[in-house]
Amino acid sequence: MKQINLKTVIRRVLVFVNFSTMIKLTLWWLWFRRNRVFFIFEGREYTYREVYQQSRCYAQFFLGLRKKLVDSGRLDKNKRLSFGVYMDNTPEFLFASFGAGLSNSILFAINSGFRGETLAKIMDQAGISFLIINDSTLKEVGDVIKNVKVIGPENVYVVGEKNAFQSKGFRSLEEAVKEAEHTPVPQSYRVKVDNFSPVIVIYTSGTSGMPKGVPCTHIKLVGAGFVVQSAVHLNKKDRGYISMPLFHSNAWYIGILPQMIVGGSFVLKRRFSASAFEEDMLAHGVTFLNYVGQPLHYIIDALERKYGSGEAVENALAKHSRNKFRSAYGNGATVNDRIKLKRYLGMEHIYEIYGSTEAVITTANKPGDPIDSVGRVDASIRILDEDGRECAPGVTDTSGALTNYDKAVGEICRKVGENNLRFEGYFGAGATNQKFRDGWYHSGDLGHIRIVNGKRYMFFNGRTDDWIRKDGENFSAESVLVYAQNIPVVDCAIAYGAPCEVADEKVMITVQLKDGAAFDPDKVYAWFIKQQREGGMDPKWMPDYIRVIEKFPVTDTQKVIVRPFKREHFDLEGNPGMQIYYRKRGEDTYRRLTLDEFGKIKEVFKLNGRETILAAR
Repeated sequence: MKQINLKTVIRRVLVFVNFSTMIKLTLWWLWFRRNRVFFIFEGREYTYREVYQQSRCYAQFFLGLRKKLVDSGRLDKNKRLSFGVYMDNTPEFLFASFGAGLSNSILFAINSGFRGETLAKIMDQAGISFLIINDSTLKEVGDVIKNVKVIGPENVYVVGEKNAFQSKGFRSLEEAVKEAEHTPVPQSYRVKVDNFSPVIVIYTSGTSGMPKGVPCTHIKLVGAGFVVQSAVHLNKKDRGYISMPLFHSNAWYIGILPQMIVGGSFVLKRRFSASAFEEDMLAHGVTFLNYVGQPLHYIIDALERKYGSGEAVENALAKHSRNKFRSAYGNGATVNDRIKLKRYLGMEHIYEIYGSTEAVITTANKPGDPIDSVGRVDASIRILDEDGRECAPGVTDTSGALTNYDKAVGEICRKVGENNLRFEGYFGAGATNQKFRDGWYHSGDLGHIRIVNGKRYMFFNGRTDDWIRKDGENFSAESVLVYAQNIPVVDCAIAYGAPCEVADEKVMITVQLKDGAAFDPDKVYAWFIKQQREGGMDPKWMPDYIRVIEKFPVTDTQKVIVRPFKREHFDLEGNPGMQIYYRKRGEDTYRRLTLDEFGKIKEVFKLNGRETILAAR
């Protein structure tokens, strides 16, 4: 019997299941919501009514632009309008996003961390017809617009005062939207909605090569909201806190869409600020947070610094009369940080998830699950080795440590077929074939499965490009990071492979110290030895090089990008200002690496014919 094509059924029978309908239903058709607060931005409340009306005005503006492009022959009558948004979080970003849904346009949410040539290429690759920016990105666009092929200055619309940008040839977004408000656009200029077509395109972080655009389709935006809502059970009284950028899927899938479904509200922050979280949480009655791991750590760190200790934080906030905070949902937080935040704020649960912008594989740690897991998974999710064979389930000892790492850890994959509804491929990129091979979706991440009380639980072990190979053995940088992050004087750390004189790689970490702390090489060495004796640390994971920095640079999503540190490794000739400590095999401490010592190491590389790999990669 021929398999039913589920996508065709949805397209023909459930055509109304799309982001446009979701916006109309949740913001307007449910009339009793109209006067409720939908979001708060910098002290101002925006109701459901106001957000919908503003979004309609934006949709009218987009349709008017599309009509001009079609009439002039610059856009095919069957193609949708594409535009970019390149700015930090503002109400206008939301209005433009909902306006894209209502007008069936495609919004390219361009990461505000993209600069120069990358930014220009992203716009050209997307084929946008215009760009929306604000004062935070005005200078960057002014510098790069001459190198963009698809649009010119006259196609850039700015949120803000005209005198700040008029000399650049840019236009006022506010004026353009207002002018279009009373200009009707015939129905014939609207493109019929395909609920598997993209509404918002969100870019991966671009840690290597050109960033990849991930289409967030009508059906995915609707579905994502219901997935999170079904896990967390939000209600109309819940208030979220969105400090993740709106060009990040975390803000949409977890922060905005579930609140739209239940009729709740959220606080929208222009940028993330760990020090502002406590005041905002108490002042606005925040109950729910969407997060990624690094910002969660910064929030905990800010609270501990303010109150002096974890116990003091708990005493001050866990039962505070204005503390309504009860749950969080996100990814990348350590077990220790989740335990701390839950205790400090008297929370019900933190839903640590495994997921990505592609959203093919999503899991969540629910109440009762092993705390270090990312939740239960069904049989469609498998762990495969490099030859495509399924890995064995993980086995642990009495302390909970994994005893069969080599056999259990592999790439997290999911069996997919023609009815894959979540992700069909990247926008305008050739990377899709790397993800779909032999009927499997390959995540590019490492993990393992453990059977606990007869149920399959997944555990995350890092990224596949984070493998370190030392002495003929492969292991994840995540294994090293667990110990590096817990060095008493360390606030934040990363781990990666560095060049080796003989073969394979050395282990290297870069650390950011806690405020006022000093790096003592003898004490750090002693701490690692103690972890080997008492804490289950494999001797191979012992760092050969330790770089100390003042502060990690982070992306707008508060992520530390490892690749630049891996490229610089311990190359003091290329980067003479680096503070590097190292130890040779058999030595019982770390020593400061000098240019003279680096020269000696370089001679060994040269002697072994490996000098080329020492050059900064």
